[in-house]
Amino acid sequence: MGIRRGLIVSISAMSLLLSGCLPNSDKPEEKIVEQPDDKKEKAIISQEIQTTEKYYRSVLDKKGETNSLDPGAVRGLITDGVDNRLDVDELETGLMRIAQETFDPDKYFFKDGQLFDSKEIHTWLKRKSKTNEQGLNPALGMKEDPAQHEKVMEAEKANPRYLSYILEHNYYVKNDENKVALGGVVVGLSLYDIYPFSVYDDQGLKYTGTADVKNAVAKGKKAAEAIIKDIRTDEKVDVPIVVALFIEQPRDSIVPGNFVAKTVVDGGKASIDGWKEIDEKYYAFPSKDAEEAHPSDAEKFDSFKRSIQEFFPNFVGVVGTGLYRDDKLQRMKVEIPVQFYSKSEIISFTQFVTGLVKNKKDTFPQDLPVSVYITSMNKPESIIVKDPHEEEPFVHIYQ
Repeated sequence: MGIRRGLIVSISAMSLLLSGCLPNSDKPEEKIVEQPDDKKEKAIISQEIQTTEKYYRSVLDKKGETNSLDPGAVRGLITDGVDNRLDVDELETGLMRIAQETFDPDKYFFKDGQLFDSKEIHTWLKRKSKTNEQGLNPALGMKEDPAQHEKVMEAEKANPRYLSYILEHNYYVKNDENKVALGGVVVGLSLYDIYPFSVYDDQGLKYTGTADVKNAVAKGKKAAEAIIKDIRTDEKVDVPIVVALFIEQPRDSIVPGNFVAKTVVDGGKASIDGWKEIDEKYYAFPSKDAEEAHPSDAEKFDSFKRSIQEFFPNFVGVVGTGLYRDDKLQRMKVEIPVQFYSKSEIISFTQFVTGLVKNKKDTFPQDLPVSVYITSMNKPESIIVKDPHEEEPFVHIYQ
């Protein structure tokens, strides 16, 4: 479909400005190659930020004295396909995390996807039909007739959609001419485990239902082949491609979904040799699932919660979300909504929780990244961040 291929080419033709790697760097911007046609259009690379997570620096557009972020043609489209905000965030950030296994963040720069436009995404996400042969979701098997809404409901259950969204990220690298050029493409396929659907009757009344999706991962792998083919043939892009499969959680889930498999297609190749399983999963604390899967961690979190209850009983609750990879806890996010009536109470409470995060080594070992968000009346009050590379947690109390 190659609609946005010209954007890729235009970016690689831009000259590059590199800023210092550190926020406090004294190094001036490095100007590299001026455009001979004097179009005043350049690409710049955002500065690196010092965080627990390793983030890619971004490719920004520069026209004259103005810097701008080019979000791509599908900006905001993801929320039309993915219902759970937690899934949206994890799909985006998790895809960047997976990209780092192939594209070194010290050498590659991030930019929102430029290959696919909204029309192409919609075409793939729609059901396959006589008028839409490129649809990746299965045919419904009947006409969507409001006068036969009950039969349509049955058809939706019998032929559930499995593909919710297609997310594309691009990664750029400096070429021999000191310009940025496309160096890699990463695609995330968001898959339904439980397909939610709605049907309208001829009176305009809405009926909703759900259907279990069988073999979603196998279907996602097949869809990946069609997308790889499009990138190679229609888009004429021959850089390495990473495709990752993501399983969504239901709309009301308190934890996000997770990636389950990935594949890397080397530059110039148009076929997938094989897939690598990804063993990741989020658990809520406290929860029955966490108690059954990770009883030791569940008990440690309960101990942390009891310590807060004993010292400050006037709070709503303590809720944690832990990411496990290969059955090992990778990071913990804690949310504590409180009911305090003065800033001094917030300060005292934050100090107490900081002490627990720092000193409870059995619950929060030094190598475990931990973020604690303290809120009151849905308003942020303070944040505590334990970085494995720092001796003291970072603490900020909102004024």
